[in-house]
Amino acid sequence: MYSTQETGGRRKRLATRAAVVLMASAVVLAIITVSLLAFAFYLDSVAKSLPDMRAALDTIITEQTTVVYAADGTKLAEWHGEQDRTVVPYEDIPLYLRDAVVAVEDKRFYEHHGIDPSGILRALKANTESGKVEQGGSTITQQVVKNLFTNGRRTMLRKVQEALMANALEARADKAKVMELYLNTVYLGRGYYGVESAARRYFGKPARELTLAESATIAGIIKSPTRYCPLDNPDAARIRRDLVLNQMAEQRFITKSQLREAEQQPIVIAPEPAPSDIAPYFVEYVKQDLIARFGAQRVYTGGLQVYTSLDPAMQKLAEKAAARLSQKGDPEVALVAVRHSDGQVLAMVGGRDFSVNQFNLAVQGRRQPGSAFKPFVLAAALQKGIGPAARYNAAPYTVRVKDGIWNVQNYENTITAGRMTLNAATMWSVNAVFARLIMQIGPNNVVQMAKKMGITTPLDPDPAIALGGLRIGVSPLEMASAYGTIANAGMAVRPSGVERVLNDAGEIIYEPNQAATKAMDRPAATIEARMLHDVVQKGTGVKAKIGPWAAGKTGTTQSYRDAWFVGWSSGISTAVWVGHRDGQVAMTDVHGTKVSGGSFPAMIWADFMKGAVRLPAPPTDLP
Repeated sequence: MYSTQETGGRRKRLATRAAVVLMASAVVLAIITVSLLAFAFYLDSVAKSLPDMRAALDTIITEQTTVVYAADGTKLAEWHGEQDRTVVPYEDIPLYLRDAVVAVEDKRFYEHHGIDPSGILRALKANTESGKVEQGGSTITQQVVKNLFTNGRRTMLRKVQEALMANALEARADKAKVMELYLNTVYLGRGYYGVESAARRYFGKPARELTLAESATIAGIIKSPTRYCPLDNPDAARIRRDLVLNQMAEQRFITKSQLREAEQQPIVIAPEPAPSDIAPYFVEYVKQDLIARFGAQRVYTGGLQVYTSLDPAMQKLAEKAAARLSQKGDPEVALVAVRHSDGQVLAMVGGRDFSVNQFNLAVQGRRQPGSAFKPFVLAAALQKGIGPAARYNAAPYTVRVKDGIWNVQNYENTITAGRMTLNAATMWSVNAVFARLIMQIGPNNVVQMAKKMGITTPLDPDPAIALGGLRIGVSPLEMASAYGTIANAGMAVRPSGVERVLNDAGEIIYEPNQAATKAMDRPAATIEARMLHDVVQKGTGVKAKIGPWAAGKTGTTQSYRDAWFVGWSSGISTAVWVGHRDGQVAMTDVHGTKVSGGSFPAMIWADFMKGAVRLPAPPTDLP
């Protein structure tokens, strides 16, 4: 029996203990409440920092590879930044591949709502038992979020953001959309992003054609793109593939017989695609044109489809013709062929070896044209009504100009006296006649005519331009285009190597303006065409005879430093320049001869045009 005093003391102690427990509980509850409130505020602040998922889904732009095609559909090049990617729709991703990824990366993908608590617990348990990170708790949806919306840093804030955004993503997009995003953004080794790029590189086929075994191989790469890359580690890739196949069988995506059959398949890697060596100078010319229009980022990462005007068969002819000068010490050759009816560039040789020197002599090279510039003087004169029968003194000419005295001699002093028609002076490229002609019509008129016809390099109205004495020089591309104006009945069309450009959705976003503008009257162009035809038939350009009707003009600069032949036939206007890349070097002994416009340039032009005119051609020239 307890005494009354003892009983009272015990009750007092119990009451005190209860009060302490209540106080402790209250403190714990207060801490929990404060913590929950703080966490709620934290979640709210994080949520406010998240992007609008609906808007984000509408504006997701992933890096995609731009593909360049020739006129016949031949693939010329692929341009990409750090990420080589081709985006494909969900329907083009085979079921085998989707199932393989779910089996090995996120078993409950079709059940969770962006976050998988059981997967997180399972990963924690596996990692704790092994003492190292063997499994990740991220779902496919979280990985999409990480790839597209977060910076990838391993912080608590990033993890919370990922979880909230994954939940928001699945509220805005169905599972098919999430899977499509994932399989187009996941990294699969060797710089390849997305299953389409990986399928084409590893197996040489589009993703939609992958077999079960190939699909499992690609799915297996995801965990460690370096370790399981089939190119670098084929044995490890096969072990990983078989693990994926077994996971698929366990989860009843495939049958046991399908498993056994797929496991027997070897991993056959497609051969390394050889880099395209078709028209590298032309491809770079197109690239620089598009970068100027769209910017480098869109060109390299926008997934554009670029359809060019290049004719591969014609390009082979051009390269073969240019190889006439291919011995050590030979000067280089630049050649451009343009379809003058619409300005499309059909072939381009910008130098001997693009891998050694990327400077494009056909586009960037601006050299003195010599007498190849005389057709612009002739065009201005014909436009003013001066006809081919007009007669001029052909003797050497001396005249005062604004900079002093201009002394004009004929080529190697072949003509020293007499008068001749403008047609004969054109046929034999008589300097003194053209010097007198430009003084008659005025250098400004020649400059304006050359610009209208297609010369884009700035020109000074100096009388010396009559003989090709330019301050800067001109490019073969300009010359081919400008001569094409004569062939096109006086209508000038701006040259372009691009036919059209499509965006990643297949919509046309650029087509060059090929509208023709009038540079000279049709009768004047017709007369000039006939006069330049005589140059080929019986003048300085006889080595450019090819059988079909042709017209053109030779050009040779002082000391044989630059030599040209520019002309047209059967709808194709072609310029050929021969010279040394690194400077003004006299070409007085090339294969035992001096290089004038009527020698190697005319022969190379003929070599090319003989084959080119036999290819399917646009409408014929002026008769």
